Amino acid sequence: MFSEDVALAQSRSHNKWLILAVLSAALFMINLDVTIVNIALPDIMDKLSASLADAEWILNAYVLVFAVLLITMGRLGDMFGRKKLFTLGLGLFTGASLLCGLAPGIEWLVTARVLQAAGGAAMMPATLSILNVTFHGGQRGLAMGIWGASAGAAAALGPLIGGLLVGSLGWQWIFLVNLPIGLAALVAARKIIPESRDPGSGKSIDYPGIVTASIGLGTLTYALVEGQSFGWTSPVTLTLVGISLLAGAVFITVEARSAAPLIELSLFRNLSFTAGNILGLLLMFCLVGGIFLSVMYLQMVRQFTPMHAGLLVLPLPLALMIVSPLAGRLADHIPMRWAMSAGMLIVAGAFYFLKQLGMNTGWVEIALPMAGAGVGLGLVMAPLGTVVMGSAPVASSGAASGVLTTMRQVGATLGISALGAVLQFQLVANLKYFFGYIPFMPQSAKDAMLEAVSKGGMTGPSFSDAPSFLQDLIGQIMREQFNGAISTAMTVAMFVAVAGAVSALLIKYRPSRRDIPATRE
Repeated sequence: MFSEDVALAQSRSHNKWLILAVLSAALFMINLDVTIVNIALPDIMDKLSASLADAEWILNAYVLVFAVLLITMGRLGDMFGRKKLFTLGLGLFTGASLLCGLAPGIEWLVTARVLQAAGGAAMMPATLSILNVTFHGGQRGLAMGIWGASAGAAAALGPLIGGLLVGSLGWQWIFLVNLPIGLAALVAARKIIPESRDPGSGKSIDYPGIVTASIGLGTLTYALVEGQSFGWTSPVTLTLVGISLLAGAVFITVEARSAAPLIELSLFRNLSFTAGNILGLLLMFCLVGGIFLSVMYLQMVRQFTPMHAGLLVLPLPLALMIVSPLAGRLADHIPMRWAMSAGMLIVAGAFYFLKQLGMNTGWVEIALPMAGAGVGLGLVMAPLGTVVMGSAPVASSGAASGVLTTMRQVGATLGISALGAVLQFQLVANLKYFFGYIPFMPQSAKDAMLEAVSKGGMTGPSFSDAPSFLQDLIGQIMREQFNGAISTAMTVAMFVAVAGAVSALLIKYRPSRRDIPATRE
């Protein structure tokens, strides 16, 4: 029997594809802001006279606040209305984008990014929840596929779009471009998206759950983001991880005893829901981490412009956008664990070839693995949404989507922070080994390079006063050793993708009768 949410959605079924378009546009905008900023950081630092440490918080503040608020916002949407949370979040995100574009200094910009993340966190769970109650039968998988393709494409297209906007209009436009999209989506959302909520959620708010979840996710995310600068075994990092684990244990205890829990722990009794969320984390680790390493290789090793680098990454989102809707539709009719496992193995194979990229690799050898990674990710992204949301009661869509989105966001954070740490560690090791074979290089130059890289300066120190031959030598050394470090990080990503393939095999989800239509819609 359909829930009242689904019945409401059926009554407005003529609008459902417009609803999908609005939700996909909003989701594209949210995910675009995760990766588009990377390209603009050098220009922002120059124009706002900011240090590298200051500029990193433009990224970190967004990721931190976004991860902390996701589950809470999903639950609030179930309680007070998913359309209400979506439109409030969309309005906040759009307004904060304007504040970002007008920022006169780094403090203003970081504060605006916090507001932007809060708006995105309110929107993100609602997009998946609204889709889950709007579409049913054989069209749910197709809708999930389009939803997943828009998310993946936004993350992958960020470097290309960012390069175009920064190069032609300036860094402000990576934020101002959100204004027409956000305003149009807001007007459309208010007119065509029906309201839905969990009729059994009541109006009580699980404050202990919100506090403990926020502390646990916040300290974990902060440890992941700043662990590289603090040191992964430093007292600060270990204390943050310890607080996160303690808060997580308290959260589970609180939720088990709560009359109106933030998360229904019973959801995790379903193997498909649990394995699907783990797969979601590993999927985004590979997607965001792989793009991060690829862009670093293209810009730092090959010294391509942001525009050129974005074009070489383009095969990944193109393949993802083509494959994802098709895979999503299959998820309504056949068990998808084998296809999702195969998809992650294809991603692992793509990383195997990407880790062999050298100083003079041709564009075909770069583009083909990128396209392969897009195919593999597309086989997983859309079915994953169907599996996780289909494994939870429709009335708990907001809570389920909040968990999935949080896991994906943690995976994205891990993809950059963990692979960045591997990259930095291996670069230092490579340089130390290499320096043993070049005694003619001044020891002062060696020490300066090692110190700069150890503190997170991936490009090494500046030697503007040194002779040109020494500057050229240092540049060549850094690029060669950086290339070797990227190969090591790609190897780690390859094994993570293999772990994702194993996780997919644990999923036992099959399309239920409510998902398979008796007649074609």
